[in-house]
Amino acid sequence: PELAKNYLNLRNYNPYKRRVIDGEIELIKKYAGDIHEIVGVNKFNLIDLGCGDGRKAEVFIKSLPYSTKLRYCPIDISSFYIKETTKKIKSLSSPKIVSIKPLVVDFMEEPYMIGMMRNGEYQNNLSLLLGETISHYDIHELLFKLSQNMFPGDFLVIGNGIRTGKRFVNLAKYRSPLFNEWFIHIIRGIGFDDSDVKVDVRFAHGRLEGFYHVLVDKTINHKGRSVHFKKGDEVIVAIQYKFFENELKKFCSMYFSKVNLFKTSDNEYSLVVCKK
Repeated sequence: PELAKNYLNLRNYNPYKRRVIDGEIELIKKYAGDIHEIVGVNKFNLIDLGCGDGRKAEVFIKSLPYSTKLRYCPIDISSFYIKETTKKIKSLSSPKIVSIKPLVVDFMEEPYMIGMMRNGEYQNNLSLLLGETISHYDIHELLFKLSQNMFPGDFLVIGNGIRTGKRFVNLAKYRSPLFNEWFIHIIRGIGFDDSDVKVDVRFAHGRLEGFYHVLVDKTINHKGRSVHFKKGDEVIVAIQYKFFENELKKFCSMYFSKVNLFKTSDNEYSLVVCKK
């Protein structure tokens, strides 16, 4: 829960808020109707992959036509997020929402859950993968897993930033204390004390990496096994890949039959609508 709550603090960090929060919400409000037309049905499962606190799904549902009837299916590895999202969506009391089926699971490890959401009443799936979630995975592995567990006619809506200049710039903005306040819970969960490590960030291996320098020799015991860390070791806790517009289209087109990309006026953020 501490890790989940500290991620939400990024919503008030201006570089993140302007692009990932405000930019994505702007696109959802503007193009939800277009996405609904592309999907072509009024009744479907709305599967929210990595739902967070449900803010984006709330905007998406509000922006859909009144004729829509959906079963909202938030999926997240965090039970804290699932509880927050379920509460938020229930509070809408929207006639568009027929029912809610939450699920605490890692969709990357168990992607088959997407296909299992289908039932006799809800035969179509529209999945949301918003908030740059896709940028924190190997894009080919994730798109392959998701597409393999979708049926023809299902849709995936990806929200992700797009690069327009150099791929890797402005490393300083990732050195905000907010990131350490978020990631330190991973390090504590492993078994390190705060004084055992020092946070850092870099562009390496074709991606952004958030990591910790280990400052002391330390042995961590867990379930009868021991892991020996040495001073100078590094623990990578976060990664993010950066994509140009043509790359996003190309990669998505490798796994889906049709791809539409909508982007903000400043060309910094996109919604990619992918049809299986």
